[in-house]
Amino acid sequence: MIVVTACGGNDNTTSNGSNGDDGTSPSNNGQTDSDGDVTIRVAWWGGQERHDMTLEAIDLFEEEYPHITVEPEYTGWDGYWERLSTQAAGNNLPDVINMDNSRLMEYSSRDLIVDLQPLVDEGLINLDDVDDVYQDLNVTEDGFVMAISIGANALGIIENREVFNEYGIELEPGYTYDDLIHALEDIQSATDDEFFGFDLANSEFEMFFVYARQNGQSVFNETGDGLGFEEGVLVDFFDLIQTMVNNHVAPPHDVMMDYIDGGDSMVGEGSAAASMAASNQIIGQQQSSEMDLGLNLMPHLEGGEYGNWIRPSMSFSISAHSEQQEAAAAFIDFFTNNIEANEILQADRGVPVSSVVRDHLSDIVDGATAETFEFLELVEGYTSPADPLSPPGESEVRGSFQRVVEALKYDQVTPEEAAQQFIQEAGVILQ
Repeated sequence: MIVVTACGGNDNTTSNGSNGDDGTSPSNNGQTDSDGDVTIRVAWWGGQERHDMTLEAIDLFEEEYPHITVEPEYTGWDGYWERLSTQAAGNNLPDVINMDNSRLMEYSSRDLIVDLQPLVDEGLINLDDVDDVYQDLNVTEDGFVMAISIGANALGIIENREVFNEYGIELEPGYTYDDLIHALEDIQSATDDEFFGFDLANSEFEMFFVYARQNGQSVFNETGDGLGFEEGVLVDFFDLIQTMVNNHVAPPHDVMMDYIDGGDSMVGEGSAAASMAASNQIIGQQQSSEMDLGLNLMPHLEGGEYGNWIRPSMSFSISAHSEQQEAAAAFIDFFTNNIEANEILQADRGVPVSSVVRDHLSDIVDGATAETFEFLELVEGYTSPADPLSPPGESEVRGSFQRVVEALKYDQVTPEEAAQQFIQEAGVILQ
């Protein structure tokens, strides 16, 4: 899933209460594991604009901490985890790892990341202005802090407002899946074969998380050793996906993947009216689009529960291979609390978790970035408590789900057959 504006000018270039006048954290004064110069490696994924902004923020960090040199390691999403797996096998993980929720339990269970609570307790990472809702998912039941959230987001729908306005469509909070499909069918019937109502964006697995929760269930069970939903719920969801593709509301799988492989957005390009997305993805998509894009809530299941939740969009972990954990902690603290750095980063990794940084940015951001702030405020009224983090093996379960969905879109299997196949394969993976 998965995807920022120019730096906002402001005279206040120091961080909030967690930073001193020179922009460094007063709790460590820039001291690290040794008195001399140190180097830390920092890894993240993203597109070119995220890379450029992060590199600019790193330059600022190195000005504040002149004895710490940062070696950046960045790539796109597809190659990121393969690269980390290779580094993990060679005991050579970067010091700071940009982490996704779906991988946290896997890395923690393999002892590849360290508990950050001691660094928080020492004041090396200041979370005084961070509400628990932004960090709860990053903490195990026994208090092991696996990561620090760098931003928050929620699943949503990116709408092409120009198309919606042209056809007089307005989906108010509480609209249903049927409302969405009927609206997009109206658009589809009035356009050519190269335009589609809804781009699933290869995010069907994330969409099913919401759908299962709307049914009062979950993708994984509480213990993480099995699935947490009834077969009929998955059959209904697969029927929804297959119907959208067969009715040309959603594009064929190969068309969708051509856009993804090319790094393009169907909504941003004007080839689709709406798309499944994480809320912060609108920033990158709007930057590369001439269309007016907006965010909306996920569709509601009639008679169902609220399925959405606010979550860490991305987090930073410190690897167990790091020999410069205090320097790595200084880096994480800087990205969490430094106002000038966050003016550069412009909430690309999600709405900032520090209330001071968030309040500061809310007064200066505009466009798509401001939309993400407003969206999270709206989502708060339509959420339910988050599920536990996905268990180890999530990536293999996801792969199984995506393979089954692909076959489903090509009518190679029925929704019932697809559900049975996925449940069997996932059960073996999670045993």
